[in-house]
Amino acid sequence: MRHRPPGLTRREAVASSIGAAAAIAAGENAMAERRQSSNDAPIHVRLFWTWDHSTDWALNRPGAQTLGASNDYGRTTETFLQDYTNLLTWAGKHGIDGVVVWGLLRDQHGGVEAARKLCEVAQRCGVRLMAGVGLNAYGGVYYQGDHTFSLERRLRDRPELYAVDPAGKRMAFDFGTVGPRVSHHACPSRPENQEFACESLRWLFRTLPLGGVQIETGDTGVCRCATCERRRRHPVSGFSWEDMALMYPMAADAIRSVAPDAWVLCETYSHPEPVTPAPGTAPGFGEGKPPWADACLDAFPEGAFVQWVCDNWVSPKLAAKWTAAGRVRSGRHRHVMRAHFGTYWGGLRGEPAVDWIADMARRSMEAGCEGLSLFGEVSPFHTGAELNYLALASYGSPRNPTADVSRFLREVGGPLLGGARNARDWLRFARLLSDRARIPEALREVRRRAADLPDEPARRWTWLANHLASFVYPEPPL
Repeated sequence: MRHRPPGLTRREAVASSIGAAAAIAAGENAMAERRQSSNDAPIHVRLFWTWDHSTDWALNRPGAQTLGASNDYGRTTETFLQDYTNLLTWAGKHGIDGVVVWGLLRDQHGGVEAARKLCEVAQRCGVRLMAGVGLNAYGGVYYQGDHTFSLERRLRDRPELYAVDPAGKRMAFDFGTVGPRVSHHACPSRPENQEFACESLRWLFRTLPLGGVQIETGDTGVCRCATCERRRRHPVSGFSWEDMALMYPMAADAIRSVAPDAWVLCETYSHPEPVTPAPGTAPGFGEGKPPWADACLDAFPEGAFVQWVCDNWVSPKLAAKWTAAGRVRSGRHRHVMRAHFGTYWGGLRGEPAVDWIADMARRSMEAGCEGLSLFGEVSPFHTGAELNYLALASYGSPRNPTADVSRFLREVGGPLLGGARNARDWLRFARLLSDRARIPEALREVRRRAADLPDEPARRWTWLANHLASFVYPEPPL
């Protein structure tokens, strides 16, 4: 028997149910329309990647963090819900297809019930809410809490299932950022851990109407027990391609047994450019694809998204050369390229990156990728983040199929910044962080532009003025 929510009459409850169903249907229609409109464009999939503890879309509330992975959570359940309601709503309005949330399930911000509310928001907005799930690390399905499907609790109760380092010590990686939390590692070779990961995922999709999941095996070390060492034929770095080939197929089967249409993103921590490492070594995070990777990719689940990372291979770093050989293989998988623009992972949180994202998009399209992913933790109130997100929505779309930054500044940036010329100048001023001696003089012109513009363009120029000024503020010496 179904019970109506407290405080509602039967008629109100029925009306509420009909309204929710209509909203969900509208969201599904919006997703279908986006898919149809992008069929002829190079980029079909756009994603935001987020950690719950660093997402700050509910402004002027305490507890948000600006960097980290596996941090403690510092905000309230109400703020968590408002952060992601704002984010999902914006994503739905601007053509972002999915939002990955690491730390989606925590006791500190409402656990399953809070996540269920966000699933409803995502469905209304036509956006896939996707859980970030570490299979061997990063907390498992239930990231933090006294829950059956918490990997941390599982390993506490069954310490013999821990991964071990070469000295035989249990593996728990400390990121050294915010809070005392560490990432506990499970041995991927143990059948008990494999079944735990699969049953956790089946429970997750039976419990929540998620749009998908991003799965990882962990990039902060691999198990070096005797069984893992015998199983692997190739060297490892902070991660193992062979561990991915082992875990991803069984994880995808578990998910699809409950939710056949769920998106499954399989993280590689790598770039598709082939590289030949020194004997006995393996490429690390963000580096190229070793010779044994293709055989491992053959084992990845058919129809899944393979996710790559390109920070070192595109502007502004260009630390490595992306050649025609760095093309993804089409056929069995779909491919997404991600980068850390606008974060402190190698850059500045919220900094403008529209020209760098254009370079990423063009190179990714040339390499055969159909999806792009950026961090989406910063509110679009901050103009640098806003323009980055709009660039993600624009590049590779029917409106801008070649990821032309000039076209983006003219057609998207111009209306927001007071015209196409102003948009070009705004980006030029933003790039003065590489020539900070010129910032004080430029600030006079930036502030003059703000004074001459209507409210919203003026606000965006004022953001730029404050952004630049923060880098020449006369801090006292330590």
